[in-house]
Amino acid sequence: MKTQLALSVFTALGASLCCITPVFALIAGTGGIASTFNWTEPLRPYLVSASVLVLGFAWFRNLSSKKTDDCGCEPKASFMQSKSFLGIVTVISLLLVTFPSYSKFFFDRNALVVDQQQEKTKKIELAVSGMTCTSCEIHIEGEVKKLPGIVAVRASYEKGSAVVEYDETKVGKDKIIETINGTGYTVDGSGLSTMLAGKENCTASSCQIPTGDLPKTNSKDLVVLQDISQIRSAFNKQPDKTRFVAILSSTCKWCLQGAESVQTAIIENMAKKNIAVIIVWTNMLNSDGEKTAFRAASMFDGKNVTQFFDKENMFGDVAAKAITSQGEQAWDIYMYFDKDLKWDTNLPKPFEYAHQLGPSTTWADPTKYFCGSNLTKRLLQVTNTL
Repeated sequence: MKTQLALSVFTALGASLCCITPVFALIAGTGGIASTFNWTEPLRPYLVSASVLVLGFAWFRNLSSKKTDDCGCEPKASFMQSKSFLGIVTVISLLLVTFPSYSKFFFDRNALVVDQQQEKTKKIELAVSGMTCTSCEIHIEGEVKKLPGIVAVRASYEKGSAVVEYDETKVGKDKIIETINGTGYTVDGSGLSTMLAGKENCTASSCQIPTGDLPKTNSKDLVVLQDISQIRSAFNKQPDKTRFVAILSSTCKWCLQGAESVQTAIIENMAKKNIAVIIVWTNMLNSDGEKTAFRAASMFDGKNVTQFFDKENMFGDVAAKAITSQGEQAWDIYMYFDKDLKWDTNLPKPFEYAHQLGPSTTWADPTKYFCGSNLTKRLLQVTNTL
C-alpha cells in the first residue's frame, strides 16, 4: 500500500505542478523558474484521473481486507497501513489536485491602481504564452507591479495576454516586456498591440497576421449570422442609444488594431455616453474564418457587445450602400448612428464614420481615413461629442 500512496501523492503533485511552481517562485523571489513545468498542463486530466484511481483502489483494499492470525485475531496494523494514514494521504492529494482553484487566495489579486490623473499614461495589450492558471497570472502581475510608473496590470491565462497601463515617462514598453519574459513566460513579439509598433501606414501588403497571435480562447457571445435581419433586430433593439457598428476581419492586423481602438474609445465610454455596440466579423482575407472569428471576438466578451460572424459577407454591401450609393463591400469601418433611427428596409445613413481602407477604395471619403493610433484619437473625438 505504501507504493500506491506514494504514487497517489506523486500524480496529484504532477497534476498541479504547473500552478504550484509560480507560487513558490514568488515566495522565493526566483521568477525565472515560474513556468518550468507548464508543459505538464496538457497532462493534468490524466494525472488527476490516475490519482483518483490509485486512491480509490487503496481505500478498496483497506476496507475490504480482513487480516487475521492463526488464533482468528486481527493483528494490530502499523500506522503506515492504517485508515488514519490513508486519510491523511487522501487529504494531501485532494489539496494538491485542487490547488489551481484556490491558489489565487495566496496573494492579493487586485490590479494595481495609482495616479489615474497621469497625463502620460499609455495602455498596451501584450500576447503572453506559457500561462496555464491563475497562479501564472498573479506571478506576472506581481513582477510588473514592481516597476516604476505602472498604473494597472491584469494578466489572463485564458486570453493569453497581459494588459498594462503605465506612465511612459517612467517606464518603457521594452522594460515591461523584459520583466514578463524574466518570469519565464514569453511575450510574443507580434502580439495584437506590439505588432503595430512604429507603423502608421495601413497597407494591404502586410495586413494578415499569424493566427497564433489571436487570443487563445473562443468567444461565448459571438453569433453566426444566418440572415441580415439578425443585425437589423439588434440595431433596432436599443433605439434610445447611439448605435456604434464596426465591421472587422479577424486576421487583419489593422482591423485588430481597430478593435483595440474600439475598446479604448467606445467600450470604456459605453455607459456614460449611452452607446450600443455591434461588431460584425467578416470574411475578407483567406485566413479569415469561423474559428478565427470566435477567437478574435473573445476580445469583447462580457462587455455588453453584440457580435456576429458574417460568413457570407452579407453586411458589407449593406453598410457601404448606407454611406453612399456607389459603396460596396465595407470592412475595417467604424460607424455612428443617431438615436431614434430605425432600420426598416435599408440601413440608415451613419452621422459619422471612420475607416482604414486603402486608396484603392474609391467610394470611401479619404478625409475619414484614420490609421492606427490616429483611429483611436478620432473615435475618441466623436465619442466625446455625444
